[in-house]
Amino acid sequence: MICSVFCIIFIVGMVAPVFAAPSVDLIQVGTSLAKPDSPPGLTKPPKPGKNAGASVDIRNIASGETLMGTVLIIAEVEGEFDSVEFEASGVSKTMEQVGTTNRYQTSWTAGAVGGETLTVNAKTGENVVSSDSVTVNVVDTYQAVLFFEIDYLAGHEPTDDVINYIRGYWNSRAIDVTLKLDDAVADPTLDGVISDSDFWNLELNYNDAEIVDDRAGGVLNNGKFTLMEKWMLCGSFASSSSLGGSTWVLNDGSAGNYIFIADSMIDNWETEYGIPDDGGEVTVLCHEMGHSIGILVTRGPKEKYDPDRYSVMSTMTLENSKYMAGYWYYSKEYWQTANLEYY
Repeated sequence: MICSVFCIIFIVGMVAPVFAAPSVDLIQVGTSLAKPDSPPGLTKPPKPGKNAGASVDIRNIASGETLMGTVLIIAEVEGEFDSVEFEASGVSKTMEQVGTTNRYQTSWTAGAVGGETLTVNAKTGENVVSSDSVTVNVVDTYQAVLFFEIDYLAGHEPTDDVINYIRGYWNSRAIDVTLKLDDAVADPTLDGVISDSDFWNLELNYNDAEIVDDRAGGVLNNGKFTLMEKWMLCGSFASSSSLGGSTWVLNDGSAGNYIFIADSMIDNWETEYGIPDDGGEVTVLCHEMGHSIGILVTRGPKEKYDPDRYSVMSTMTLENSKYMAGYWYYSKEYWQTANLEYY
């Protein structure tokens, strides 16, 4: 049975004999698999008319963000209203509710380069009863380039749909990201728990220099964390029974590399709770890839998960993995911690 875990962080042992003398301080952060509360959907919205007034909050885009191409818009809308509309450049369109959540979604194709105001209105009839707006910077060239080499145990690789969703989301943030399925690791002895030593042995044997050389040579403290190239292993189970994925990051959280995705654990969780469309896998990959570009908030020595439980930077829950199927997103507060100066 999957237990509820709130934070998974391990400080690297600076005198552990398995590693060479460290040149940087490192921490490991990861995505825990949270057991759903009963009944599930604890953050479902109130029924229309239950609360006076209405409120609107654009959840995945902050003022000042850089956008390009086709952009997913997610808004939280609560209270009394009849419809939700998105508006940009004087053109409006109706936003659709995401399942039974209080999130509403639409897509927008960025136009001319320059400033643009995006607005979401909650309306009763023709009257706007609540509104939220952000001003963004539209560009037509990528602002950062990233490359993820993905090695995997046979049968544990992410699907094309998962890869394409993540690529499209990051592209809309003007990040040119490549996720390359590289080597299949055919080793039946690794179908169970993959230990830290297993992980670093596989890094030694399978991590290639694709664009730039991020190889650690099987030794964590020889790792390269601020390069455009990152390495990911998709495997079976982590040593913690509740860990869906983990990433090694610099102690200040500014960059990371060397990602492990516990695909068997995720698959079992998805099956147990009826998660569609590889929702758990999308959530964990987005979460760990986010850590690799500095998306991290800490409380003392531990990761502070996003309090927006629909965000991929929260723990892996029904809220973000299942109820947001097809519309997974990073909350604006956590995406703003991203550090792209290296890339």
